[in-house]
Amino acid sequence: MTKTGARMLRLMDSAVRVWRLPVIGKEKGRVLRRLIATHQPRRGIEVGSLFGYSAILIAGHMPRGGHLVCVEQNPYLAKFVSANVAQAGLASRVKVVVGDALRVLPMLRGPVDFLLIDANKEDYLDYLRAVEPRLVKGALVVADNTGMYRRDVKPYLDHVRSDARFSSREYDFGFDCMEVSIYRG
Repeated sequence: MTKTGARMLRLMDSAVRVWRLPVIGKEKGRVLRRLIATHQPRRGIEVGSLFGYSAILIAGHMPRGGHLVCVEQNPYLAKFVSANVAQAGLASRVKVVVGDALRVLPMLRGPVDFLLIDANKEDYLDYLRAVEPRLVKGALVVADNTGMYRRDVKPYLDHVRSDARFSSREYDFGFDCMEVSIYRG
């Protein structure tokens, strides 16, 4: 993580508290950093980027040569993400794609070893299915807000918890949950 990136995350944490923005935040961020350090993903996709908090966190902790593609439907927010990622010194590691993830994800090429899903909750399973054919063995799949929106993400949770190709664990943060799955292939 660059010093500028770390400083930006601290500033964003302050803004999040004041404006009550729904971002990964410090607690979930600690878990994400630990997972990234353990799994060392090189090719990641983030579905739903808001203003770039998790993009900076993820790209800043990926190993050298790691690359993250952020798919954001809102063009205004996508510009925010690009600007914030550039300000954090991570523009060479992050590509922001504007569009509906259900249309964009099937067009992305190459293997994927990290997937963060944090967009339209009722579409979580569809996002995963769009990327599933390109997940490599050992890929890390993280779904945010699975506590707050449990009813909306139930089909997703049922899938990753019952499909033998996934090993899943729920991280409970009290105010919300995050489902972390490892793709076994």
